[in-house]
Amino acid sequence: MKGPLSTKDTNTAVPAAPGRFTHPTAFETHLGAVKAVSVASLALIGWLDYITGYEFGFFIFYFIPVAIAGWYCGRKEGVGAAIASAICWYLSDRLTHHPYSHALFIYWEMFMRLISFLTTALTLAKIRDLVLNEERMIAELLEARSRLAKYEADGESEKG
Repeated sequence: MKGPLSTKDTNTAVPAAPGRFTHPTAFETHLGAVKAVSVASLALIGWLDYITGYEFGFFIFYFIPVAIAGWYCGRKEGVGAAIASAICWYLSDRLTHHPYSHALFIYWEMFMRLISFLTTALTLAKIRDLVLNEERMIAELLEARSRLAKYEADGESEKG
């Protein structure tokens, strides 16, 4: 990691280098906008999935809003995006009249997609938490190291 870290509070750390949009807290002050981008991208993907029909698979693109929400907003929003993505996929598939040999197969497909989206959301949210926790621990370690160096310097000045 480049540069020192500064803690905003006891739970998060902020990277010293501004403009790192890949960092989980890059848009922390604009979470409403991040959520809006996630919802807008889901709506666009759902609409594209619907207009292209069931033969052109858009399944992979539904991970985009899930990843945005899970990485930048956290677990709760990631799970919400995962559920919304599964519902959008279901609606698109249902409205394009995808023929299934058995009526229950569409629900199985939706369940499998939901599990995939949830796995992605929860994994990214966990990695996000691990990154933030590691940065917090590094900041605490650097602070303790600085205090120790000051303490040692004070001890040396008293001896001399």
